[in-house]
Amino acid sequence: MSALEELRRAAELRDPERCQFLLKILFMEMEFYHALAIVVEQARAYLPTFEAAYPDGQFARQILMQMVNTGTAPARLPPEAQRDFAYPGAANYMKALADMARALQPGALPGRIGYLVSATANAIMAILVEQYYGRRSEAWIVARSQPASSPAQQIAYQFWTDDEVALLDTDAWLQVAEAIQVHQQRNDDPPRSPHRVGGKV
Repeated sequence: MSALEELRRAAELRDPERCQFLLKILFMEMEFYHALAIVVEQARAYLPTFEAAYPDGQFARQILMQMVNTGTAPARLPPEAQRDFAYPGAANYMKALADMARALQPGALPGRIGYLVSATANAIMAILVEQYYGRRSEAWIVARSQPASSPAQQIAYQFWTDDEVALLDTDAWLQVAEAIQVHQQRNDDPPRSPHRVGGKV
């Protein structure tokens, strides 16, 4: 079984550690900017939610546009990205952007790919968290304020086993697998640009 087939199986089984392990293997086999393009697509999914919750958070779109247009990112996110983002999924989203920015800094390839894998997982988690807790504000308050408490752990279990969350989670990882397959099939095509990762934000 290929790593791509294994990734699809891990997605169906909802094994996040296995998904991330396999994703790193697959990303290491790809051109770096092809892998980045896949992560950017995942990061786009939560962007409208983030901008609706934080109308002053244009920096997120600006950073993604910089990645798409130039294949670069600031070494650190701007100061306005350092605040406490309370809306469900927003903290995961900031982690995803920060990891993407780190991946674009000079360094050994395995470490940079590791950041892309972490960014992918956090971009997906942002969607899942907003889907569940966006309609359960009281549960979100408990989960955020008392994460080690027994009630919060029960809430976290209910979140992870929720049918809609499970479907979204599996579908997101399957989309990643599909995107990897598309990029693998294009592997022999000449690149349009040495940096541009393509598409609009």
